[in-house]
Amino acid sequence: MNAAMRPDLIDVSIALSGGQVAEVEIGARRPVGFGRLARGRTGEEAVALLPRLFVLCAAAQSVAGVMAIEAARGTSGNDASMRQRAVAVVAERTTELLRGTLVALAGDYFDRFAPSLRDVFASARTIGARSAPGAADIEALDGALDAAGLPAGCFADIEAFEDWIGGPSPLAELLRPLMWRGAALGLMLDPLDADADGVVGECLRAEGAAFAARPGLDGRAPETGALARNAGHPLLAALDGADGAAIRLLARLIEVRDAPDLLRRLLDDDPQTSASVVRAYRLDDRLGLAAVECARGRLHHLVALDAAGRVDRLEILAPTEWNFHAEGPLARALRGAALDAGDAARGRVERLVAAFDPCVAYRVRIAEAGHA
Repeated sequence: MNAAMRPDLIDVSIALSGGQVAEVEIGARRPVGFGRLARGRTGEEAVALLPRLFVLCAAAQSVAGVMAIEAARGTSGNDASMRQRAVAVVAERTTELLRGTLVALAGDYFDRFAPSLRDVFASARTIGARSAPGAADIEALDGALDAAGLPAGCFADIEAFEDWIGGPSPLAELLRPLMWRGAALGLMLDPLDADADGVVGECLRAEGAAFAARPGLDGRAPETGALARNAGHPLLAALDGADGAAIRLLARLIEVRDAPDLLRRLLDDDPQTSASVVRAYRLDDRLGLAAVECARGRLHHLVALDAAGRVDRLEILAPTEWNFHAEGPLARALRGAALDAGDAARGRVERLVAAFDPCVAYRVRIAEAGHA
């Protein structure tokens, strides 16, 4: 999540010894102060503030805020409102995943590839903006994905994927050089899922901003995002041994291509499908928690209301805090990896960092131990 108030940075420092990564330090200047800004406001005022503070994932932030406040009030949205919120999150997630993947793959050549995806962005945004998108809106998104080089079924199995990755799709052209480069930077997956929501809520309640800045689950710092959500996908299982950055980027594209089917299930009034995207919990009197599966992973909001019904506390735990935890998935992927201090190695690390889709700027530094 990125706030508009100040520049923020993820700083990845790698120390090498004997051609391997000996130490990894991940530091961050994080957005702060949201709870202070929300305190004393009505729930509606606090929610109205969120999309103005966050440049990225504004819909997800707003949905999380609304649901946490409802839970603190002891109310909850009906099935229709939960479906509408899930649709808005999925539509935004689709554009964010696609934009972030293209940035990671194309880099300075982003403008060359972006026009082929313009109709996808437009269709997804139309769906997200409508209170009740229809079948025709989803068909438009499906057709735009086909036209952009993500045809239906292209990630169904290894045979379909091999046809796609060897074909003319602009995204396949970008991903192809990364898939089987050898000396892969790691793919050790420990997914964060809904089962952890209760513990996360209680830790946010007890520790507040300290837990939000450095979360943990009994020594675990799990991964969240598209790969964690699609950990059981048969194609990803069949590609065991491929580069971790490429697999994470592919997981994003799988989720983008699956978006029309997910939206159709949401419009079929399936509460379980809505719950896979958005959930809310009442933890105590005037205390609510929301969890939203946004583009970068599982976003949590904890809201406590005072006796007058105004916001007393707002704690936000962003997916970035899990993925860029000092002992988290990026650090695990790098430690012990074969690496040197050359430009090619730096590029591999930067691709891996980008594959986690940080919501703030990042910097990678590599040096021999003793000079880091």
